[in-house]
Amino acid sequence: MPQLFALLVGILLVFSPQAEEHREVAAPTLEEAQELIVTVQDIVEYYYVDQVDRRAMIEGALKGLFESLDPHSTYLTPQTLELLREANDGHYYGYGIEVSIEEGVVQVITPLAHSSAHYAGIKPGDILVRVDDLPATPDTMDKLIQYIKSASREDRTLTLTLKREKAPMPLTVSLQPSNITIDSTQFRSLPHQVGYLKINSFNRQTTDEVARFSSRIQQEGLTQLILDLRNNPGGMFDSAVQIADMFLEAGLIVSTHGRFLDANNDYYASDAAPLGQLEVVVLINEGSASAAEILAGALKDHQKATLFGQTSFGKGTVQSLIPLLGQQGAIKLTTARYATPNGTFIDKKGIDPDVQVLLENGVEKPIMAESEMNGQWLQDSQLAAAYEWLLQPSRE
Repeated sequence: MPQLFALLVGILLVFSPQAEEHREVAAPTLEEAQELIVTVQDIVEYYYVDQVDRRAMIEGALKGLFESLDPHSTYLTPQTLELLREANDGHYYGYGIEVSIEEGVVQVITPLAHSSAHYAGIKPGDILVRVDDLPATPDTMDKLIQYIKSASREDRTLTLTLKREKAPMPLTVSLQPSNITIDSTQFRSLPHQVGYLKINSFNRQTTDEVARFSSRIQQEGLTQLILDLRNNPGGMFDSAVQIADMFLEAGLIVSTHGRFLDANNDYYASDAAPLGQLEVVVLINEGSASAAEILAGALKDHQKATLFGQTSFGKGTVQSLIPLLGQQGAIKLTTARYATPNGTFIDKKGIDPDVQVLLENGVEKPIMAESEMNGQWLQDSQLAAAYEWLLQPSRE
């Protein structure tokens, strides 16, 4: 017993901050860092009061490493990687809520269209507090994802507790899992030769879907378009660039800037521009993020579109998905920041609309079913403002 006590005291003395307070500590070399991690792991496994789950400890260490970088860089467990791939493929079984870690809280980016979260009235900007009895914090995200994935497989209802700005009390909603086909786009023809194109997200199908609607726009002889990017959390970078290329005849679409050579690229428009003849209004709000901001920023800077709505989310970084060879999972790492064609970096700032329009009474009908073509969609104040602006005979 005295020997163990002496050993523990020795360990505490070695790591005492007082012993180092007057000494400037240099950054450790790679070898020193690896040795430190192995030493700490060995000490924890030997002396910790309970049996240690080595995989959980390693995943926790990786999580801490990425938390020191930015909210969007992370280690993806196999379960999280599966969810990401399903979303990029455009379909999955679940509850339909997109979240992000922002300033130490789990914040809703957007509910997916036609999902349980959408029908329950969850809104962008809501703070997720709890899922059933599990607290929702940056530290519990991995457990939370596993819990939600397990619940969807078991077809269980989840109870979510949320905080909403200006709401006096937390909100509680119940969500039932369902098959969610991420219809990344919807299109409708409105009166007076105005088209309405809603892009919900950017996945592998989005470019082809917009190309099909482009053919329909040309066949119907439409001259004006409302492009709705509200509550679009982003998605695949290449998809946003390809769709911007459909509107622009020439010029820079977006530029990326990073530390390693391949992270620095300029993306230019070709001369095809099948949608280049249209007069365009783009709708954005605080739920428009990432790839949606790339598209909105490109059209705004080239004066190809007028932006209506509210300032966008402000996610101006690019993440690369790096598989871990021989391991399970992957790394999602921020490798670049992007700038709009005018050289504006929008990260944590967002894109301001040309015409600010608030959503009156929280009424939003951006996805129009055929049954809503009787004019009910005009209750959406932002959509109505964009439509009426396009119909004005003179806009100097």
